[in-house]
Amino acid sequence: MTKKLLLLTAILAIYITAFAQSANTKWDNTINKNWPASFKIVNIRSTADGSMQKARFYATQHNKPMPLIVSLHTWSGDYNQQDPLAKEVLLRGWNYIHPDFRGPNRRPQACGSKLVLSDIEDAIHYAIHHANVDTTEVHIIGVSGGGYATLLCFMKLNYPVKSFNAWASISNLVNWYWQCRGRGLKYAKDLEGVTTNGHGFDAADAVKRSPIFMNFDPGKRKGATLNIYEGIHDGYTGSVPITQSLKFFNHLAKQMYPQRKDELLSDSLMLSLVTREINPSPDTAMTIGSRKVYLYRKLPHLSLTIFEGTHEMLSNQALALTPVDGPVNRLKLKILTIGDSNGAFKFGWPDQLKKLLPYSTIINKSIAGNTIGFDNLNNSKLNTLKNLDGYLDAACARGKAPDYIFIGLGTNDAKRVFRNRQKEVSQNMNILLERIKRYFSSKDLKVPGICVLSAPPMDEQKITNKEKYGGGAGRVKRNNGLFERIAKKDHCDFLDTYDSLKKDFSQKTIDGIHLKPETQFQVAGMIVNYLNQKSTNMH
Repeated sequence: MTKKLLLLTAILAIYITAFAQSANTKWDNTINKNWPASFKIVNIRSTADGSMQKARFYATQHNKPMPLIVSLHTWSGDYNQQDPLAKEVLLRGWNYIHPDFRGPNRRPQACGSKLVLSDIEDAIHYAIHHANVDTTEVHIIGVSGGGYATLLCFMKLNYPVKSFNAWASISNLVNWYWQCRGRGLKYAKDLEGVTTNGHGFDAADAVKRSPIFMNFDPGKRKGATLNIYEGIHDGYTGSVPITQSLKFFNHLAKQMYPQRKDELLSDSLMLSLVTREINPSPDTAMTIGSRKVYLYRKLPHLSLTIFEGTHEMLSNQALALTPVDGPVNRLKLKILTIGDSNGAFKFGWPDQLKKLLPYSTIINKSIAGNTIGFDNLNNSKLNTLKNLDGYLDAACARGKAPDYIFIGLGTNDAKRVFRNRQKEVSQNMNILLERIKRYFSSKDLKVPGICVLSAPPMDEQKITNKEKYGGGAGRVKRNNGLFERIAKKDHCDFLDTYDSLKKDFSQKTIDGIHLKPETQFQVAGMIVNYLNQKSTNMH
């Protein structure tokens, strides 16, 4: 056997091994069925056959009409399959429905049948009838089998949905059947159940259920947008090869924009993307959710994003990537955040900022117990002034300064133990801002935009540890006033979150000190509004 043949055999062995990996990823997990209590199970009578179809449903608590998210379950799932988007919907206070549409794709009634389309449309009408829905803001989203159903809805659904967002989707059931057979995946048996009730595979029936063989109807989709997302490693570490998304983009682009042939993906480009499992190299400097983007192709009302990932949805960013209330926020910024426990929580404001700015990079240096310039708990690691250079060094990796620095400190500086040192708090803030500017100037780097966030209110009625925080509410309020003046003097910005949060603050805090996830999301939203305004003013 020649060396060349040996090498080819080795490469094929790697591919076969990778392809044969189990596809039972978390995105087709039907075991977890934990839902927030506010998401109720409802029954919807089918307009197609009169049967009762179940769904998980949440109605907004807002008085004004709010968007509706129609989240579609995965290939093996049903209405009760746990959905990570549920908690994201709660943060935003939107409407939500998670329909069954005939459950797992194992029988003829499911998997792209007329009943499926009817059930999804029935679910939309149910939500509109039973919740305060902005009917111009209805958005469909799904991953894996839900991504397949999303593509199907884009091609066939009658309701004027505003956007369709398909992640790791299947477009060609015929090809996928053979791809699953070759990889030894259970989904091949499912497709036999769908097309012949388990008596083999009927390719002609699979064609009828495949979005890639359907014609685009511009009358149904006037003004609507389809966004396709796919992880570059899917098909290797997941169950759906990326060609399912690549070829569907071409299929639609040909029909929607026949004159723009230059926008089509060439065979050589698709082959290059498929084989980059071995040697990944991005074609763009873009990232989403801090993941590299290997390919981004955008036409009016149609986009394709191939990112560093596998068979998955980036659930933290998915709703921010959905064009609700206008276009997606495409700010591409490098941001350093310095904060205390409200910034260090997994649901803290920097984490929420990562969700709301999917194309930006957030470097979070928040630590629970952090102060501006005190050794809190006799720990120098909780003194920002003593650790500042390390934070800034981390933010300047590869010689690029951050675009913005947000400082969210002051709560721990207002502790009772520091009550006799309050004059130092504002002085330390002044030193902090001056040292940040000096750091960048000394390295001949552009000084970032610096924004001081007011410390949040304290609710001393809810605080149980009076010895630790007693009297802190007044100290926080006084220091915030000083922070604003110091920021202005140092030509920095000040974002007053305090006044926005103080009304009904007891409902916004966990324990009088720490903010609830919904409140953290609110703070992040204020930061995004600030950044948008700065961006608008620059242009």
